[in-house]
Parts: sequence; structure tokens; C-alpha cells
Amino acid sequence: MTKKAGWSLCLATLLPFSVYAGDWEIEVGGFFSRTDTKLNAYDPYLDKIHSIDFESDLDLKEAALLPYLEVEYYFNNKHSVYFDWRSLHREATRTTVTKPFEFTSDGVTYVVQAGSKLTTELDIDIMRVGYGYQFYTGDKWAIDILAGLHVMWLSLGFDGKLGAKVGDEADIPTLFIDENVINDVTAPLPDLGIRVEYAVTGDWILKSHAQLFYLSIDDIEGYLAEIDVGAKYFVTDQFSVTGSFNYYEVGVDYESSRSSLDVTYRFYGPMLTLAYKF
Repeated sequence: MTKKAGWSLCLATLLPFSVYAGDWEIEVGGFFSRTDTKLNAYDPYLDKIHSIDFESDLDLKEAALLPYLEVEYYFNNKHSVYFDWRSLHREATRTTVTKPFEFTSDGVTYVVQAGSKLTTELDIDIMRVGYGYQFYTGDKWAIDILAGLHVMWLSLGFDGKLGAKVGDEADIPTLFIDENVINDVTAPLPDLGIRVEYAVTGDWILKSHAQLFYLSIDDIEGYLAEIDVGAKYFVTDQFSVTGSFNYYEVGVDYESSRSSLDVTYRFYGPMLTLAYKF
């Protein structure tokens, strides 16, 4: 069983199925995002840490359509549990690297030299599972407190003409062709947030949620911030359409004896989803 399948099975067991009678809502759609991804890496020529922009420096696609899925279960009037997932997989080849940098994997320091050809693969999957409690309900307003867990799977691969340095005192790398190096990181981050809904009419609802958290544990240090603002229209009592603007940022700093990563991932843009409640 893969790590991702194991996490999914573990988190899925948190969802109640038949303990309480309640309502299910399934929401699917697309997220039209612009993405900004940065890697803090060492520059061996200037002897300093600088930022590598995956979109401008390594030619990864900046604009993309992300699939989105959310399942929420409402029970006992004020309680709910939710699960959502989004994914962005990208690959690009830069024929001439203009910013040299180093990174470490499996105890070996690799050097991407200026002028070299490099293929970069960056796959990111984000899953969120949590619990919501509606602590305030009025004629127009509903406010929920959210608590849950984000899990991010990050797979970063470089393929091309790389140099390798073994040991801290090695200054000159040995060049070799067609080397593929991949770092895989699973970063679980708990989160706290708030969700606010305002009923404009019986069919229209303005909605927003925000989630923030920071965590440093073992070899992983990370943070996340998410803000979503939009409007929901009920076509029928069961079927609805939601349009919103979403901003999501997550940073992962992973240090171990085998690898070293310091990646900031940010995406933002409009989202359109369809939901069915039963």
C-alpha cells in the first residue's frame, strides 16, 4: 500500500456513516488557478541562498485548471465533517538554466549548473479532512468553527545534466548525464478556521471561509493559509451552483539526513463547483 493510500484510508475512517441520521453534500468542480511556486536553494557561484521560481526560472506552467472534490456530512443540526481534495501535476524542460542552484537528496548534494538543460517535475496533491461546529445561527447568518487536518503530498523531480558532491568538503562536482533525482514529502498540517454564510434570499447565499495554521514537528516545518469568498445559488432544494475566489498558500521546510527541501506553494483564482445534497 502506498503512503498516499494509507493516509486516505486512515482519514476516511474519521467520517461517520450511520451513527447519526443526517445529510450528505457532494461538490465537484474546477479551480482556474494561477500558481506561484518557489524553492529556496543555495547558489554555489554567489555563495548565498536565493529563490528559484518554478514558473519563470524552470518554465512550469503558471495557469492551470485544477480538479476539485468535496464531500460533507451534516448531522445533529450543528455538526458536520468534511473531506476535500485538489491536485496539480506539472512538468517542463528548461533548455538553458540561468540560475544555478544546489539541493540535497539521499546524502548527495546535486548541482544544477548555469547553461545546463533541466527537466523539472512537480506534483502536488492536497487533501483536507475536518470537523465543523455551527456555534451561531440567526435569521440570515450562520457561523461555523472548523478544525481539521491538511495533508500535502509533494513530489519534486529533476532530470538532466547534474553535478554531484559527496561530503561537505567536496567543491567540484562530477558531471553525469540523464540523472533523475526525486524528493517525496508527505506533510500533515492541522488547521483551524471559520466559515461564515449570509442568506441574501432563499436561493442566494454569500459564503466565506478562512483557515490558518503553523506547525514545526520532527523534520518538517510548515504553514498554510487559505481564504475563500463566493456566492452559492440553489437551483433546487438539492442542487446548487457556487462561484468563488480562492487563495491558498502552503510552505514546507523539510530537513533530514537524506534530503533537504524548502518550498513555498501558492495558488489563487476563481472556482466554479456544482453540489448535490441528499
